[in-house]
Amino acid sequence: MSAPMALSVSACMGWGGYPLAKNVHASQLIGTWHAADCEATLTLNPDGSASAAGIPTDTDLNGKVTQRISGNGTWEIDKSGGDEELDVTIRDEVTSFDLYRNDGHLLVALTIGDPDDMNWCVLTRQPKSATNAPTAVQQ
Repeated sequence: MSAPMALSVSACMGWGGYPLAKNVHASQLIGTWHAADCEATLTLNPDGSASAAGIPTDTDLNGKVTQRISGNGTWEIDKSGGDEELDVTIRDEVTSFDLYRNDGHLLVALTIGDPDDMNWCVLTRQPKSATNAPTAVQQ
């Protein structure tokens, strides 16, 4: 089995003027997160399993998404290096999401492709009643 491949999707510190989130607990991340602008959904379960649908991972020179990842996998909070990140592993690919706060609300975000291009995907938690959110299937 090959080692997990890390995708380059980290956001710049202080992205969008939002402060980085500190002291994030797993219980604050459990649920379904969605970004309409980049057509991505991420479901984080209490047992550490995850389901991703359409998470963008790269763009072309015009900012159009050229690669996405979907499937089932795992998630964890990475607290190394002083900042906290959400690491989601789908099919041996680790995608690291930055964690921000906006008016007390947690945001899960990533930069797609080259950080200088400023192509962002910001996911917000969906209400528990949002049961029609797409989920990934086992492939």
